Amino acid sequence: MKKILLTAAVALTLAPIFAQAESNFVTSSGAQSANAKLDFKIVVPKVLFLQVGTGTNLANNATVNELSFDVPAGGIGNGTPVAGTGGDLASGGVTVRVLGNSGNVTLTNATTGQLSSGVAGNPTVPWTDIAVTAAALPSTTTGYTNAAIAHPPFNNAAAGGASATATTLTATAGLVRREGSWTFAYANTATLPAGTYGDSAVNNGRVTYTATAP
Repeated sequence: MKKILLTAAVALTLAPIFAQAESNFVTSSGAQSANAKLDFKIVVPKVLFLQVGTGTNLANNATVNELSFDVPAGGIGNGTPVAGTGGDLASGGVTVRVLGNSGNVTLTNATTGQLSSGVAGNPTVPWTDIAVTAAALPSTTTGYTNAAIAHPPFNNAAAGGASATATTLTATAGLVRREGSWTFAYANTATLPAGTYGDSAVNNGRVTYTATAP
């Protein structure tokens, strides 16, 4: 009976050792060495960040800037560009910032039609009359490359739509970290009836920018 109990006790003592995923038990009268291994894994999620105008780096910000172009009464349609106001930068300028970690990033924009005053029969303002100048930002955000980012062309169709040509930001070692500015102006080439053109989604005044990555 004692022998049976002793055998059971030894078995219970050794069982946890045999159950380990990685362990090494040695015994000898000389120098000894025991080894055990661990495997490490780091999982990095895909992220994609786009800021156009007011924004918070790597965070959501629901602010939508409105750019306004006030044509001088004595210069309607005279071809002198009208600078904008209302962006997060001066003179109708906005910040553009893109971060992605899964390869190249493409930028497009979409409109819902030409800028309308909402008055039936009146002309509309084509998106080709909105000029865009791309440049670097006045100061650089740590971790980003600060340089001009080409603005994807507006879709000038009467029904609007997405850009015919996308802007591609090429990844370096799998990463895109770019920032710059876009400054908008109204070309002012047409003599138009008095009114406010755009200003709301109803009158096709909103542009939606989209960044895509693999």
